[in-house]
Amino acid sequence: MELYQLRQFAAVAKLENMTRAARSLNVAQPAVSKTIRNLESELGAALFERTGKGLRRTPQGDILLRYAESILRAEQDARHEIEESLHHTGSLCICALSCSERMDEILSGFAAAHGPADLRIGSTPEGSDLLLDSAVSRDEVPEGAEVLCEEEICLAVPAGHRLAAREAVSLTELAGDPFIALSNSQSFQQVSDYIFQSAGIAAHAAIECDSAALQLKLLSCGMGVALVAAGDWQQADADVRLLHILDARCRRYVYMKVLSGFRTRLLRDFQAYVRGYFAGSQQTASGTWSPS
Repeated sequence: MELYQLRQFAAVAKLENMTRAARSLNVAQPAVSKTIRNLESELGAALFERTGKGLRRTPQGDILLRYAESILRAEQDARHEIEESLHHTGSLCICALSCSERMDEILSGFAAAHGPADLRIGSTPEGSDLLLDSAVSRDEVPEGAEVLCEEEICLAVPAGHRLAAREAVSLTELAGDPFIALSNSQSFQQVSDYIFQSAGIAAHAAIECDSAALQLKLLSCGMGVALVAAGDWQQADADVRLLHILDARCRRYVYMKVLSGFRTRLLRDFQAYVRGYFAGSQQTASGTWSPS
């Protein structure tokens, strides 16, 4: 059993889809399928069963995933510790499932404060050293994670929208409006789903886009309305208004969780910088921003 096999298996196990796993690893899909077949042959057990929507781990697949994650994490920690023992700065991989629109500012600010560093953005928590994500309540924040900030989720509407002059609205008043959803953020989608469920309505996602910048342009053009995190939109375009939501729990808790077992100096420095960044952002937001 080789490390590359465990990496490919872990990706398939997490995504429950061969094609998406291969894409995340930059590996050809047939090669991933062959790896899984070889593992199943070596272990004498099926690791996945096919469903209508993709793959599902078998009990034996769950067992292997538990050990694979431990082995892959130990391999990564060993690399980091050896790098630091040789007085190398090392590298840091950050997975930003939330606040991805802020990462350019965070990375450039860290580089200005600490000098050049090998910082990378990972697409999944697997193989990453640090996770930035969000939860709909403090109870949903994972054990061992550090809450960085609490943000209000607001409704963004075009300046010419019939409700734009209001300070607060109910989602039920917008049941017929087209919603502009972010397709590249599973984390924010979960927050959005929770808010709509709290309000007792179903969202009509008429448009999906892959960035907040594009979402802002679509809003400015009057293409629909959207749920947005207030902290990400303090400098919203003049053609967009942010409104409080009355009929649902509309908060998210942004947190940071260390995934590495060995905490390098680079990781510790980056953690400290991110804490300061969000502390400063919250102070700015409380002093300067209000909906509409």
